Amino acid sequence: MDISFIGLGKLGLCSAACFAAKGRRVIGVDNNRALVDALNAGQCPIDEPGLPELLGAARPNMTFTTDSTRAVAESGATLIIVPTPSGADGAFVNTYLDAVLEAIGPALVEKDAFHVVDVVSTVMPGSCRNHFAPKLENLSGKRCGRDFGLVYNPEFIALGSVIRDFLHPDLVLIGASDERSGEVVRGLYAGMVESAPTYALMGLTDAEVTKLSLNCFVTMKISFANELTALCERTPGTDVDVVTRALGADSRVGPKYLKGGLGFGGPCFPRDNLAMQRHAAAAGLELNLSPSVVAVNRSVPGRIFERLAERLPAPGPVALLGLSYKPGTHIVEESQGLLLARRLLDAGYELRLHDPKAGPGALEALGGQGRLCADAYEAAEGARAVVLLTDWPEYAGLDPTRLELAAGPEPLFIDGWRLFKHHAFTRFSYLGLGLGPSA
Repeated sequence: MDISFIGLGKLGLCSAACFAAKGRRVIGVDNNRALVDALNAGQCPIDEPGLPELLGAARPNMTFTTDSTRAVAESGATLIIVPTPSGADGAFVNTYLDAVLEAIGPALVEKDAFHVVDVVSTVMPGSCRNHFAPKLENLSGKRCGRDFGLVYNPEFIALGSVIRDFLHPDLVLIGASDERSGEVVRGLYAGMVESAPTYALMGLTDAEVTKLSLNCFVTMKISFANELTALCERTPGTDVDVVTRALGADSRVGPKYLKGGLGFGGPCFPRDNLAMQRHAAAAGLELNLSPSVVAVNRSVPGRIFERLAERLPAPGPVALLGLSYKPGTHIVEESQGLLLARRLLDAGYELRLHDPKAGPGALEALGGQGRLCADAYEAAEGARAVVLLTDWPEYAGLDPTRLELAAGPEPLFIDGWRLFKHHAFTRFSYLGLGLGPSA
């Protein structure tokens, strides 16, 4: 079966290329003419590790166009991966999805064959059954589940590792309007993935709730680790990494996402918690865990600021190393480091900034306040404090002596991820988050 993808952003293009590299013919659709032209010219316009090489292998099986009608006509399934931004109340907004459905609905009229419409974009629970299915039925004059199928099939990937995550999922979540559609999508993934995932086939609304609740559970685990980090800092002789390694060895807990650090950010986790709260409120339920998870996460930049201000009460030059919300990406959306930077600027501190990928984006997000540096050593020059915020592999290889020589008088080193330890430094006053006194 040939398939089409509508939406060629980071996830859409990577996903389409994965299928095409495995031999399936793929038609990629985007309304951004410049993006489509660049792809047709052999360029890779999106920064994601491994994507240029993957596109090179996939191109013989890929066609790029702005014509969604053609894409539907020439494929048996259409995967839709367009933005669903958060509204003021925290709920996801379907403006872009509705536009796609309005474009492909009439195209279904011309098809005699059964066609599967697969929504990959994250949506609010009830959207598929109460909104998308009736909309497509009205536009096409056909019946969902009989003449065409509707599937909700969100992905669980992380920016910076999209291709790896897509090819090696633990779970393939498939909510379907009917059994036939669910099996079609299951078959597509079975011929593409390189792992042996669990295929969870269920109803449309069950899948919508599952997507939100899984991400919210992961953030709950992150916030637990970060609350434990704060506790260990106040408990002499403790090391949060020692504690979490033991906790993660228990199969009831598991080690993934159980690492004390700066918390979660990015384009998914923060807004998924808010969307879950909004959905609960609409159902007449007040959640307790989700708001607490968000509150713990939001407290981390403030806790770092307080620790820094204790040692450096008079504002001075501070070096911030790492401003992306996680290593491997240039994305600074909801970055904990960016939140700390804003707090420091408001308090009058002078900022020197470095990040292997996110420096320009961070500086723009800060309104040009701060000095962007070529490397970590330049950022540390004359700094009264150096704060390591994102656990980029590059930072683990920094020369402690060279950092100390560059820093200003009586310097402080705050290590958000414990990439170093006390003994690495002789001149820095070292503060590792999650390390108790004398640990």
